[in-house]
Amino acid sequence: MFKPWRSPAFRVQAIALLVAAFAMTAMLILRDSVDQRFNQRTAVALGADWILEGTRFPEPSQQQAVADLRHAQAVSFSSVLINNDQFLLASIRALSEDFPLYGELSVSDSRFSEPYPIGHGPKSGTVWLAGQALDRLGLKTGEFITLGERSFLITKVLVQEPDQQAGFYSMNPRALIHLADLESTAVLGPGSRYRHHLLVAADDAQRTVLDKQLSDTLRSDQSIETVGTTELRSQGPVEQMFLWSQLAVMLVVLLCAAAIYLTASHRARQQQTLCAVMKTVGARQQQIVRRLLGGDVLALLLPILAGVGLAVLVGWQLAALLGADGLFVTPVVWGLVGPVLLWLGFAAPTLWVSLSLPATALLSGREAPTKLGRRVLLIAILTPIPLAAIMTGSLAALWPLLLLTLAVSLGLPIILWPLVMLMDRFSARLGLAGRLALRRLSRRKAATLPLLAALIISLSVLSLSVQTGRELLGDWRATLPEQAPNYFVINLFDQDIDDFKNWLTDHNSEAQPLYPVVRARLTEINDQPVRDAVTKEQDRAERALNRDLSLTQAARLPESNKLTDGRWATGQDEVTVETKLAESLGLELGDSLTFTGPGPAINATVVGLREVDWESFAPNFYFIFSPDTLKAQSRTWITSFFLPQVQQAELGGLVQKFPQISLLDVNAILATLQDIIGQASRAAFVVGVLLLLAALLVLMAALLAMTDTLRRDNHLLVVIGGRRALLRKAAALQAFYLFGGSALLANLIHLAALIPLGMRLFDSQLPLSPWLLLPWSIAALVTLAALLAPPLMPKASATSH
Repeated sequence: MFKPWRSPAFRVQAIALLVAAFAMTAMLILRDSVDQRFNQRTAVALGADWILEGTRFPEPSQQQAVADLRHAQAVSFSSVLINNDQFLLASIRALSEDFPLYGELSVSDSRFSEPYPIGHGPKSGTVWLAGQALDRLGLKTGEFITLGERSFLITKVLVQEPDQQAGFYSMNPRALIHLADLESTAVLGPGSRYRHHLLVAADDAQRTVLDKQLSDTLRSDQSIETVGTTELRSQGPVEQMFLWSQLAVMLVVLLCAAAIYLTASHRARQQQTLCAVMKTVGARQQQIVRRLLGGDVLALLLPILAGVGLAVLVGWQLAALLGADGLFVTPVVWGLVGPVLLWLGFAAPTLWVSLSLPATALLSGREAPTKLGRRVLLIAILTPIPLAAIMTGSLAALWPLLLLTLAVSLGLPIILWPLVMLMDRFSARLGLAGRLALRRLSRRKAATLPLLAALIISLSVLSLSVQTGRELLGDWRATLPEQAPNYFVINLFDQDIDDFKNWLTDHNSEAQPLYPVVRARLTEINDQPVRDAVTKEQDRAERALNRDLSLTQAARLPESNKLTDGRWATGQDEVTVETKLAESLGLELGDSLTFTGPGPAINATVVGLREVDWESFAPNFYFIFSPDTLKAQSRTWITSFFLPQVQQAELGGLVQKFPQISLLDVNAILATLQDIIGQASRAAFVVGVLLLLAALLVLMAALLAMTDTLRRDNHLLVVIGGRRALLRKAAALQAFYLFGGSALLANLIHLAALIPLGMRLFDSQLPLSPWLLLPWSIAALVTLAALLAPPLMPKASATSH
């Protein structure tokens, strides 16, 4: 088991597999840990892991499907609260006994008293009211209020709910009752408008079963929402982090693969003599493979296990920071399988083909037939595909890299072959040292072409990864500045605007723009009912058609928006639309839209399309109208602001000053994203080190692959009278031609890759960078080392096996 370690080629392979095992396992652990963390956050935000939503109660069969799982029900509707002769339209939620499944409600015992968390909803016969409802009705806890035909005792002041099912821009005061009391109020009857949510706590497997069981039973009014389809991981910086991590780790793996591929032939040559002797004495092919390859396989298990073990140690620390469970069974399994596939795809075929040659061919040093060599190359080209599938679960996320890898693998030999032929012709014009250096490369195409391809890939990968990593870190930090808005204020009235701005100024808080909010539903497109105009209702389109939308107007384009088509809405009755929603609804410039709400119908023409940065932590809207378009509508105002944690106690004064407002705290989401981006910064450094190490492995493998031929060439030159100065100069020029040519082509690949990488990571923008010079600096260092190093001469003894 330890005998193979005597070989330098084997040691390079072992280090490459260790790096690949660590990188792949760590990437998979990171993905699982972050998935768990964001699933937890998303479950709290949604109130469940799996939700069946509809405009009526679920069917008995649907309720039976979740009977064995922890679940709760919530019914949301608008109704009037009555206190003597006072009436107040409120948003009511009737909650079952097990609500909330995740998180806690925040309540207080009286208006403006200290809030505290509580893990259940109101008891039967009681109601919890938001503070602004108490203020408007002139009530306090301990008094009674009427809902429909039922009177309820007010026992708590509702401060905040753990989930977002009420809707982000709800303008009515909130009230909670027990679901068992809903029927006795008689407020819901045939034709009443309400939303029913069946909330379920379920793991991945249980959610999959529920999807299969209930997807075919959904009514037209029902939809399913899960932590998988509404996960916070779709936040821009986090999505970029995952994609970049997968790309970077895949690049590490490809570099390790190049090192393994280059050293495979060297390792095979070391074993040829022993293989020839075994064949001469009558050993069968199975015995030879078991004797020569079996030892390598067993010895390589040690670095693979070491790489996986090191990744698990890092993963435990990461899991502790993110609150994950620390069980990494699947990542460990794939972390073991991936390096094995790597060796089987890039080393085993070369070794197998070499050892299958006749004894005479092995002793004479003849190479394998071209047909077998093509098969070996084809296996190496196809191996990255299953490796990419292991790391992403989907090839779609890594299509730019796989496409580039395929193009390089197939295109490089086609491009390099005529270049090498031109080198041979050009060498006649050079001096002796230059001619020797070029012909050493041009006359051995079978060895030079793979060597050039590996160096080109490694140098382009190194420069690309450094540039993209630095650009992404800058983007991530810019996305979440230190004073990103952490509070949203909803339900400000017109008369409150000046006083609210003064409060922000007094507390040294930077105010974001204020936006009027009007609630209305899209009912017509080009004078046709929206259901007839939209033929394909999916995702955003379906949600936009099934609920009231929050509309606003603005004189200028918000900072978190970018106009992609048309112009900004400045004329009378004009509107701009978010691009993805416009695409799902089939909207185009010039289309006319009609919205119906409590006020007069709103008619507007689409004059522009906007790309919206939903991760900006500023108010964002699907539809933004030109100024004065919504002036005839009933409206409230929304904005966001930043307040340090040390000043959070002063929010009570804000609520006392404006009792009707709703204050949304997004500190938890901000903290999660900042934690992940902090981890990403440290992970980027680790991945950078791995990329550098993998690139060095390729360089070591390249130099190792050149060693034997250099020794033979130098020995021949010495025999015919060549001096050491000539040998040193020829070696330096050979390194310059090889690495300089690789640097030039690596720059071209770097430039070509900016387009797909820019589309996937940087919104089609990835500028040129000084890191393009990195391959040339490496080429210069290798050339200088070859010039200063003593010439390679044949060893006195035979190579070990």
